[in-house]
Amino acid sequence: MDSTMYDGRRTEPVFYAPYTERQALAAFRAGNGQAMLRLLHAAPGTDDIIVLVNGFPLFQNAAYRELSSYVPVIAGLCRIDVLKAGALRPPLLTVHYDIMPANHYTIAITGTLSKPFPFAMSDRVSIQESKRSMRFVHLSPDAPALDLAVRKGPVLFANVSFANASHYIACPFEKADLEIRAAGTETVLLNVPKAELSNDQPVTFYCLGFINGSPALEMKKHP
Repeated sequence: MDSTMYDGRRTEPVFYAPYTERQALAAFRAGNGQAMLRLLHAAPGTDDIIVLVNGFPLFQNAAYRELSSYVPVIAGLCRIDVLKAGALRPPLLTVHYDIMPANHYTIAITGTLSKPFPFAMSDRVSIQESKRSMRFVHLSPDAPALDLAVRKGPVLFANVSFANASHYIACPFEKADLEIRAAGTETVLLNVPKAELSNDQPVTFYCLGFINGSPALEMKKHP
């Protein structure tokens, strides 16, 4: 299908792409002020989406729970338009982010169909690469602030509110049973058995879905 963006003044769609994917990749490899961006569709109950970056349809027909690969973008102030796939109408939302060169970012689209919410996070890791590291991202629209804890053990991340990401931490275990709790309580909202980490790749745990509703609360781990 054709992808569109809207300039806020016209009722008909405006079709344009300021650069091609091949041009952007070449510029990134040449070090000309590029960054890397990926998309996570984390809005439960929402159809597939298309995301335009500076007018270019960078992510097409992304399904719920889908995390894209990184793609190069021109650094600086980026306009991001989110559209419902297959619908020629104004975007579900438009947001601007200042993207710094030579960095990696994840843009998560969360919230609900009636109230989508964008959240951008840097994927820069401060932990030594040879160490096991992890972070926790809260993307459940109807959940309170959350703790991520080892089952019958310590809290790893405390009081993480909706649309927020923790810092990376060094992690002493390779595999553990985890649980998501309502922050500051022993109330377990989700069990996460046999969560694994590796020595050479940082791991992000994304909390998705609804506490009350469908799709249900779940944890998505990457990589």
